[in-house]
Amino acid sequence: MSDPTASHGAPGPEPAVPGPRTSASVPPSSDPSSAPAGSGPPVRACVELRVHGVSGGQAEELLDVEPAMRVGGDRLAGFFRWRRKADTETVPGVRREIFAWGNLTSGSSSRAFWLLLLPFMLTNVAYWMRPGRMDRAPTGVRRLANNAYGASVRLLALSLTMLITLAAGGLGMDLVAWQCAAGQGEECVRARPWLAFLASPASVLSAPGTALLVGAVLPVAVVVVLWRLSRRTAADYEVVAASVPPRPSAAAPLSHAGFWRNSETMARLRSAHISVALGTVTALLLVPAFRHDLGSTTGGAGPWTAGAVLAALLAVVVTASSLSVLVPGVDPRWNARADRVCRRLRDATLVLGIAVAVYTAWPRPGWAASGRLPGNGAILNTLFAVQVALVLLMLVAALILFSADRAHDGAAMRGLAGPATAALGTLLGGGFSAALVYQGSLWLSGCGSLSTPGADCLPLSAPPAYSWLQLAFALEAAIAVGVVAVLTLELRRSTRAHLPKVTEDYVRSVRDRRTWEIARARAAGRMTEVLPSVLAAFLFPAVALGALALYSALTGHLAAGPAPAATAVAGEVRGIAQSTVSVLIGVGSLLGGASLVTLAWIGRSAYRDRPTRQAVGALWDVGTFWPRAAHPLAPPSYAERAVPQLSARVAMMTREGTDVVLSGHSQGSVLAAATVWQLPGDCLGRIALITHGSPLDRLYARYFPAYFGPEPFADLRDRVSAWHNLWRVTDAIAGPVRLRDGCGGPGPLRTVGQAEPLPDPRGYDAPPGEARRPEILGHSYYTSDPAYSGALRLVMGAMGGAQAPQAGTVAEGGR
Repeated sequence: MSDPTASHGAPGPEPAVPGPRTSASVPPSSDPSSAPAGSGPPVRACVELRVHGVSGGQAEELLDVEPAMRVGGDRLAGFFRWRRKADTETVPGVRREIFAWGNLTSGSSSRAFWLLLLPFMLTNVAYWMRPGRMDRAPTGVRRLANNAYGASVRLLALSLTMLITLAAGGLGMDLVAWQCAAGQGEECVRARPWLAFLASPASVLSAPGTALLVGAVLPVAVVVVLWRLSRRTAADYEVVAASVPPRPSAAAPLSHAGFWRNSETMARLRSAHISVALGTVTALLLVPAFRHDLGSTTGGAGPWTAGAVLAALLAVVVTASSLSVLVPGVDPRWNARADRVCRRLRDATLVLGIAVAVYTAWPRPGWAASGRLPGNGAILNTLFAVQVALVLLMLVAALILFSADRAHDGAAMRGLAGPATAALGTLLGGGFSAALVYQGSLWLSGCGSLSTPGADCLPLSAPPAYSWLQLAFALEAAIAVGVVAVLTLELRRSTRAHLPKVTEDYVRSVRDRRTWEIARARAAGRMTEVLPSVLAAFLFPAVALGALALYSALTGHLAAGPAPAATAVAGEVRGIAQSTVSVLIGVGSLLGGASLVTLAWIGRSAYRDRPTRQAVGALWDVGTFWPRAAHPLAPPSYAERAVPQLSARVAMMTREGTDVVLSGHSQGSVLAAATVWQLPGDCLGRIALITHGSPLDRLYARYFPAYFGPEPFADLRDRVSAWHNLWRVTDAIAGPVRLRDGCGGPGPLRTVGQAEPLPDPRGYDAPPGEARRPEILGHSYYTSDPAYSGALRLVMGAMGGAQAPQAGTVAEGGR
């Protein structure tokens, strides 16, 4: 979500061309470009501070100071001239600055692997998607629902950390150490000679206990890598607190002083997650040895007593670590105390892990491995049931919060977007884990199918619960195909619906290919509204899996898989059903593994290649904007670094007597709004805001109604001297920004800035001196539109008094 102007340089001023009439173009009374040309800059010094979208660019490109400037043609073939000083100023005499923050989301190719943590990110985003407004003090049922929502999301995030740990443990400890090395010894060496050091009967490591310790290296390594990534990014993104706090407002939660200082909360959450992850590995080590000691007739009561004590201590520590994530992070004193407790619990888990390692490695004559690793399947099935219960709790809490809000203002999915996102993230995490374990089992065993091993392959098996997830992944692929087909038909229908308006706006009597292109661009720009329906479609497998998990938990058949479910069908139909299910499970496994590889490839390409980064930027922008308040191991929030930096810079300039126009494109407009909310009160009279291609209302107000919406936007308007918003109907990201005056509740909404969309394209036919028609810009090149310079003049006039807004203009003045 970035302006390609940053990527390719500004295309230069367009020659005056006849534009579409009336509703497709900006009316003369409201088009900022119609401001008188003689209105110069204000008396006081003024800076135009641009904040780009997520793809960023080099500072020279963003400032338009590269030597060459295109004055005609397009990106494929054009006319260029040497750039003059006047070409680098939107308004003569106004200094332009750029806040280049692209390196916060790009740079090292190692960051590409953050995409593999997409389930963590989705769960963290779901925490901020709670419905209802935050400016009302919650009471009674609403307070309980609000607390239940936050608690369920944080516990769900913790369960995802356990899930990825169990997947790594399933590979290293169950498949490699238990089933292959300790369980099949010589057969394992013949099939996989590189495991001779572990599986050979002559090896000291081939005993079940020592083999498990070697296999535990993989999940422990995964935990260490996640811990190291989280700590490193926390240090890179940490900033000092502002010397003067912002002016807080109940209507704008992002105006609170500590909103972007999340390091203490994240530190204690990280300690809790690491403690539970290490406790999961410790439990996988403890259960097999303890189970053997309970059934052993030799050795006396000493071994199983020691195992019982270790199990009890481990249960207490892991339970306490899990409950610690429920501590609210509002009071810094609570954060500091909880952080000390969480660190001690993490250290206690590490000590217990060492003690359990000694206990498990202790020689036990007659101990032999058989079947799957004891405890792994039970923990996994219980975890799935808990995840379903947590999502249901989120669902109930979201319904209560939504119903308690008097003005919903178009919240997505009637307030259920948060639970839906959390469920999708959980399903995605389960699918990735199942694919990892299943593909690892197939590769290690050498079998073409898990259900029909041949004589030359090892009979290895993954927990049956994973098969349901693989089946769900295959169903998701089928749903994706159906969604693409439906969206294609809807795009064609919508294109036809836009044709009459296009011919009217551009005064055409014949519909040619150009007419269809413009209509298709307008239709594509409105397709964002179908996102809730798409999200709901992808949730069907999650709903089926949730029902199955609850049924299994209530009936006690926790190990039920797809194959037993098919036994109710008789004869040949039963065989066909079982074969179909097996094929779908195999397809789901392949798709899950391919998804992991594809995510890694896309991530690496995105951080090295700007066009790829733009393509995947929409989801990533929203997901990594929010602080890691639910999942500390999720990708880092760039706003935690960008907003304090912007606020400090703007505050410094205003105190030196300089007016500042914050100009934000795409995600940069969200950063600009967050910056205004964080400014001290003495700066607010010298700030103006221009947003263009902004998702503030169309995405953020709909999916994060507790933090964005008409009331917070009214508070934002009151903090700036003027606010102007530019958008296009062909822009799939942006839209008008609506605000509501007063103290909330149902009431009339007003539009900020440009009430009508900018014309796109500016003209139907080729302008004089050009051989090609103006291109359809969509989400790009807002700063090159004539309306942008007019908007800049209007907001500057509202600040410095050089030009008062004309009658009929819609630039919002706030002070």
